Amino acid sequence: MENEKIRGISCDVSNCVYNRDSCECTAGKIKVCSTCCDPECCDETQCRTFKAKC
Repeated sequence: MENEKIRGISCDVSNCVYNRDSCECTAGKIKVCSTCCDPECCDETQCRTFKAKC
């Protein structure tokens, strides 16, 4: 079942199950987190909602 697109969220990760047409995120909600523990390292993030296509 495909979820509705979240307005304003784009994605270029083509191997994610929630990526439609290589640009739209179709997840019902997303979770983004920091990839590092250092407070000075705030510009690196990761989408925790990512699921690889089978």
